[in-house]
Amino acid sequence: MRMTKISSTMLSVGTLLRRAEDTGAVVRVLVQGTWLDGRVLGCDGLGAVLDDGNGSQSLVRLDSVVAVTFSRAQMEDPDAARAHGGAANGPIEAGPVTVPPQSRGERTFLSPAPY
Repeated sequence: MRMTKISSTMLSVGTLLRRAEDTGAVVRVLVQGTWLDGRVLGCDGLGAVLDDGNGSQSLVRLDSVVAVTFSRAQMEDPDAARAHGGAANGPIEAGPVTVPPQSRGERTFLSPAPY
């Protein structure tokens, strides 16, 4: 059995789902005891959209995902479709995530920066 060397010490559900989105790989996510299958159409810091290929899509909160499974061969296939025009096939990298503190009763919504 060949092990993949990962240079990062911190992996997250979001990191793996973003990598699957970039490579077009099919994933399975475990949410509240139910496995959901599909390709990741989009993933941000709060959730991901999975398309099952049969006309159904699921929005999954990242903090509800217990496990993610995927095919390493699909992630590393140089001929696989790329959702964003092609990401490198290097190791999965992750870093710290910073969330701004909330005041009492305040809910912070993250949105993309204006262009």
